[in-house]
Amino acid sequence: MSKILYSISLSFLLASFWSGTSQAAPDEVSPQAVAQCHFLANVRGDSGYGKNFGWQAIARKRALKKAEKTGATHIVWQDMRPIGAFNGEATGRAYDCKS
Repeated sequence: MSKILYSISLSFLLASFWSGTSQAAPDEVSPQAVAQCHFLANVRGDSGYGKNFGWQAIARKRALKKAEKTGATHIVWQDMRPIGAFNGEATGRAYDCKS
């Protein structure tokens, strides 16, 4: 009985993992590359609070996740702005270029 319960639990865990995953992260491109694409949204990611020496990577990753949730295939970065010495935010424009 415990093997069956284990198998069922593992199946639910794997199903929830796969349903939570989405498409690949959007490609980071220049404005010219999205000239024929559909604009979806402005996205913003921040590094949060604390001493983040690599705040740019954290902010970019969070903005990319937001772009991915909109269904974006591409992102054009607009700004990478520091906020203080150890934090900042990344802003970009998310596009769908599937057509």
